[in-house]
This record gives sequence, C-alpha cells and structure tokens, in this order.
Amino acid sequence: MTCQEIQLPGEAKSLRMGDSLLEAGAVGPVWRVTRGVFRLERVSDEGVAFVQLALPGDLLGVEALCSERYSFSATAVVDSEAVPLALADEAARHRVLADAFLQQQARTAEAVRLRSGTVASRVDHFLTTLAHATGVITQRVRDCDLPYLRDIAHIVDSAPESVCRAMGGLVAPRTRARPARRKLDSALA
Repeated sequence: MTCQEIQLPGEAKSLRMGDSLLEAGAVGPVWRVTRGVFRLERVSDEGVAFVQLALPGDLLGVEALCSERYSFSATAVVDSEAVPLALADEAARHRVLADAFLQQQARTAEAVRLRSGTVASRVDHFLTTLAHATGVITQRVRDCDLPYLRDIAHIVDSAPESVCRAMGGLVAPRTRARPARRKLDSALA
C-alpha cells in the first residue's frame, strides 16, 4: 500500500468477534484489514460455505473496483478492524487490483492448508495463522483468545467434537491449583 494509492474516506471500523463487515450482495467500498482476521463465506442453497481467511493487509470487497456487488460475506473471527479505501486515480485502482490478484493466490493456498490433511494439522495451522495475524504468541492464543469452537470447525471443515479432540492434543495442559491437604488434628492422631 502506497500513500498515493489510497486516501481514507472514513475511520477504521472496529468489529468484535462474530460481527459482520460485509454482506454478500451488498454494495460498498473496498476495505483493507488492519487488525485481526476475517472469514469470507458464500451463502448458497446448500448453506454457508467457507471460502478463505483475510489477514492484516488483505483487501476485502474488491468487486467494488469493477462496480459489482460483494460476492462474499466477511465476519470477524476475532476482534478485528478494517478501513474503507478511496482510490485517488485510475493508476491507484490498477495497483489495488494487482494487490488483490496476488493476495488471492496466497489466500487460496492458505485455504487449501486449512481444509486438507488431518483435523489436528488443520487446527494447528489455523491456530498458527491466528497467532501470526494477531501478533499474539501461539500458546496464549491456544489458551484463551480463541473463536468459538463451532467457528473453528467451520473454517477447518470438521465437526466441533473432532476439533475439540484435536485441540486437546495440541494445547498444553493447564496447571490447576490443588486443594491444600488437610492436616490431621494431633488430638485425632
């Protein structure tokens, strides 16, 4: 992203986990993810289908550059933020289109990794991606900053129960405080 290519028409939009940024079929600006992770989904007769993740720096709603409606809905996987873009000129529009093309290749490869292999490897890859995207160390992400189990299962194409089992094998056991042992009263001894 260069200074010439974009002027920000509005302030960044902060979204909580589960909030929607884009709805398929709506019209609006192109957005750039500045923080967090979004999942892109398409609604069909068969239900909601996961398409890919959008990470910091990624563009959302690039269909707007072609005067088209949004193809996908975008929902925050974790607390996230995005800024709407206004392109200064035709050259800036072409640069954003080029960025979008290169981004799409990378995110397609990412989506394949999230949806193939063992459930444990898919969940591990998702958690690692989440840690990198949020800048939080991996173990902290695994301990407490996770999306809902059903959302992780949807992203990695598995049942929530399978994801739960896989996470049990990936997450280090937490130390639990043990109750203090009671000392026997000397009178009873």
